Amino acid sequence: MIPKPISPTELRQNLYNVVREVARGERQYIVTPGEDEGVVMLSRDAYNAMIAERTLLRELRRAEAEIAAGKTHSIADVRAFVARRSKPRRKKRAKTR
Repeated sequence: MIPKPISPTELRQNLYNVVREVARGERQYIVTPGEDEGVVMLSRDAYNAMIAERTLLRELRRAEAEIAAGKTHSIADVRAFVARRSKPRRKKRAKTR
C-alpha cells in the first residue's frame, strides 16, 4: 500500500478520521511538513508485520553468513540433538531414610 501524502494542516483538521482509517488498515499516510521530510502513519498490524519481516530478513542474512563461513551441522547431528531434547526426563525420587 502506498501512503497517501497529507499536510500537517490537513491532518490537524481531519485527525480523528485519519487515525480511524489508519487504525482499520484502510489507508496509510505520509505527513509531509516539508519537501524532504515526512512521517509515515500506518496501522499497528502493518507496523508489526513490517518489524517481523525485517527480523526474519536479518535472521536470514545471519544464517547465510554462517553457512558461508562453514558453521553448519549435518542432518544426523540435528536429528540427534532433537532426539536428545525430546526425550522425557525422569524425575529424581526423593531419598527416604
